[in-house]
Amino acid sequence: MSGKEVSREKRNTFLYLRKKIGFKAPPKELQERLKKQNEIKKKILEALKTGPKTVPEIAKETGIDTYTVFWYLMTYLRYKQIEPVEKTDEGYWKYKWVGSR
Repeated sequence: MSGKEVSREKRNTFLYLRKKIGFKAPPKELQERLKKQNEIKKKILEALKTGPKTVPEIAKETGIDTYTVFWYLMTYLRYKQIEPVEKTDEGYWKYKWVGSR
């Protein structure tokens, strides 16, 4: 299927859903939030590719504040995408990625 056909198919599906069940595209704000979340996840995964790291190490490497890094890591921990590896002398846990990428 060519790119033009795929685009036409997607457009037709969207138009069909809009007409039949009143489906509308998600609000622009929601689309932007999802895009930002995906960018953060990508940065955190890239940081963990080189090995286990602590929250401050990930924050420093990615430029993301520690609170946000911690929140994402706890979410990944909840869904078993990361696991704690060792506790540092400073009291921080090092985490490694074990989930699917």
